[in-house]
Amino acid sequence: MAFRNWRIGIHIQQDKIAIVALRFERSRWALCRWWHIALAPGIVRNGQVADGMALAERLRGWRRELPLQHQVSIAFPASRTLQKRVPSPQISLRESEQAMWAASAMAQQLEMPVSSLCVDYSASPDASEWRVTAAQRLDIDALRQLAARLKLRVSAIVPDASALSAFFPWLPAELSGLTWHDEMHWIWALPDSWGSCPRAEVATFAQLSARLNARQLGLCSTRPADECRFDPWSVIHRLQPPLPSCGDSFAVALGLALGVH
Repeated sequence: MAFRNWRIGIHIQQDKIAIVALRFERSRWALCRWWHIALAPGIVRNGQVADGMALAERLRGWRRELPLQHQVSIAFPASRTLQKRVPSPQISLRESEQAMWAASAMAQQLEMPVSSLCVDYSASPDASEWRVTAAQRLDIDALRQLAARLKLRVSAIVPDASALSAFFPWLPAELSGLTWHDEMHWIWALPDSWGSCPRAEVATFAQLSARLNARQLGLCSTRPADECRFDPWSVIHRLQPPLPSCGDSFAVALGLALGVH
């Protein structure tokens, strides 16, 4: 009974993997386990899985620790996606037709075959346009193959930036969105958008806030001295010590385990 329905978030980073398992009990979140798994150079390059076999082998010991009842969400880099806004179709379409239309519209803009893309879409609040996100199918297939090798029960594969929106129900009223960064990129989520930008272009948190024109952006951080800090671990009611010393690395994994809103 103690192992039922683990919700697991996996964030594959350049040199490590951050994994969190949560369980929802008595209307609150409880931490089951966390894992910090180092990766050898070359397994992941620029956010892309370069050696799927080596990555699966690195995770086999971890996989043996999982219960049968689990569901996994895996992040891929928002920096490897492209977002466009396209006018809504002028005719009424069924759901399957909408997906085909969105994929075709994005493929035409990118001058790429539809078969090479994985596409998601959502309507704007006034329904005048669609927000379409495209990722290369090769990136998504690499994660699907990893999950198949490890026999994981995958519920979602989503851009890392969009995972930050899972924390929105716990944000203080003064914060309009969240951001997180690693060595190379900022990722951010606002109520109506999410995205990524290189740290080489935007050096500081203040510069990112100005670029996004955000009312007040929160920074995912466990360090008390950080400006506009939001501690992602604070949303978990029951924590199992010891917690990781590199707690900031787990923000995306925690958001994935909570579920993207």
